Amino acid sequence: MVMIVDAFAGKLVERLSNVIEEKAIMVLGVKDELQRLRRRMERIARVLKDAEKRKIQDETVKGWVNELKDLMYDADDIIDLCMIQGTGLLQDVDHHSQLAESSATASTRVRCCNFTLFSCARSVPFRSEIAAKVKSLNDKLEEISEDKDKFNFITSSNSSDAYAINEASYRQSSSLPEPDIVGWDIKDATNSLVELLVSQPEQKCRLFAIVGMGGIGKTTLAQQIYNDPKINDAFVLRSWIWVSKSFTSKADLLKEIIRNIGGKYGECTTISELQNILCDFLREKSLFLVLDDVWDENIWVDLIKNAIERRTTKCRVLITTRDRNTAAKVGATHIHHVNKLPSDVGWGIAMQKKFFINNNTQDMQRLKDIGMKNC
Repeated sequence: MVMIVDAFAGKLVERLSNVIEEKAIMVLGVKDELQRLRRRMERIARVLKDAEKRKIQDETVKGWVNELKDLMYDADDIIDLCMIQGTGLLQDVDHHSQLAESSATASTRVRCCNFTLFSCARSVPFRSEIAAKVKSLNDKLEEISEDKDKFNFITSSNSSDAYAINEASYRQSSSLPEPDIVGWDIKDATNSLVELLVSQPEQKCRLFAIVGMGGIGKTTLAQQIYNDPKINDAFVLRSWIWVSKSFTSKADLLKEIIRNIGGKYGECTTISELQNILCDFLREKSLFLVLDDVWDENIWVDLIKNAIERRTTKCRVLITTRDRNTAAKVGATHIHHVNKLPSDVGWGIAMQKKFFINNNTQDMQRLKDIGMKNC
């Protein structure tokens, strides 16, 4: 399926408009950078209709569009990461606040409050790292935005009005999860995968994979699984790591895993030191690990696998990837494919989401006929 870039850009702008005011974003302190990202995407989106037309005959424009697509996929992943980690921090703060409120004595209150402050302090590295990811994406998008000027694209005249309507409507609804956008029943897929993940407890380590093209809903499904109560009850530790192609340092990846599960690595910088720390922290614990957007199977095979398999009492690893070969190479015992929706189902979802402002039956039927011919 070919992604229509200007449509995806519009959806991304709408999603950014919606999540910016979420508490999960506030607690991470990345609101300003996400607003900056939205403004830049709005400006770029106004030229994408012309870029789509010109890329057919102009290889330079085609390269610019392809580079932009990769960045938009990364932006979509970063939004998911912000929501997942921000929601987790909020849950931690709420949990410790409840403990503090239920304490019977002043001394107990002090201990609970200190623990809450410790938990918040421990979250600082998460927040700074996510903020750095968003800023890095903004910097790359700024370069893309500057490059577009040399092409002299034609700007869409009505884009401002369209975005004003979209922002107003999307602010009235929540952003995550949004199951219909993936085109199949996400609840059934979540339930079946969760059952597989918590079954066969006698097996120490098992790998699962969610495979599909970029933007089709792999991360959304993985998020539903990660937040499922059965997963929370079955594992002492849970960790979500966004891998992507942007992770160039293996040591930094190990550090993020250690921080993510509540460990400390001090002044250690080498891969072997960090692997040993990870081993020690995981001793006699169960772990559910999500590796989101994996491009290189060696991230698991050479970097993480040995440390986790040696020390955990039980481990389940869920990876999301665009490449089935990557899923096979990491040794996934179950591969779940997220496929594009059938055309008739897609039309039904479009109607359900009220793409059409008026109810002109003739116009709807005419557009449906045109769309079906091009499927």
